[in-house]
Amino acid sequence: MFAAVTQQEGSREGERGAAMIILGIDPGLAHTGWGVVETRKGLCRARAYGCVTTQAADAIDRRLGAIFSEITRVITTYHPSQLAIEQIFFGENERSAIATAQARGAAIVACAQAGLSVGEYTPMQIKQSVVGTGAADKYQVIYMVRNILALDHDPHPDHAADALAAAICHANLSRTRGLVRAAASAEELREVDRARLELHVEEARKLTAAATATRPGGLSSARASRVSTRKQRGAAS
Repeated sequence: MFAAVTQQEGSREGERGAAMIILGIDPGLAHTGWGVVETRKGLCRARAYGCVTTQAADAIDRRLGAIFSEITRVITTYHPSQLAIEQIFFGENERSAIATAQARGAAIVACAQAGLSVGEYTPMQIKQSVVGTGAADKYQVIYMVRNILALDHDPHPDHAADALAAAICHANLSRTRGLVRAAASAEELREVDRARLELHVEEARKLTAAATATRPGGLSSARASRVSTRKQRGAAS
């Protein structure tokens, strides 16, 4: 059997302005933490978070099915468009890493079926983005998650806090990538404007040259002809 712990936190920001809803997941076969974060105008706020807990005595198919079902329920309830999930670190405990990979796969499949785009981050990347150092401990992560999301309490369990941290990391990096793209787009637009201006100037020069060339003898010849006519009239008088 499994137990799902869910805590509602925060509320939606105002309906104005584009928002992005991110589902963060801290995968684990025994405990899969999840957290839903909404970003709007540079602010991150928690919509909900919780943890899917499965029992070691249960068959692997039931445990993975429980994770898949609960993540699917979360997606249906909160409608995230982005997934932020921790990458697996294969350390000394290979057996534990394999179990985590199985849980991670069940969660990703649930998100893939719902059409979420996936962002994968190492624990160090998440800590750097949230705390400012990849060497941060779990208490520092919890403290910063609480402050960034403006919670009035520490998010628990730790797996849920880690999931919220993953969502915050995704929000921060997405915002940075957006600013870079915007700057690049602005520069591209300026380049296009400069190219168009140069093209217009060149076309104007060509048109002027063509108009001048169509006159008999060119512009200087026409002036010379008018001067000659005046002289002839003066002599006749």
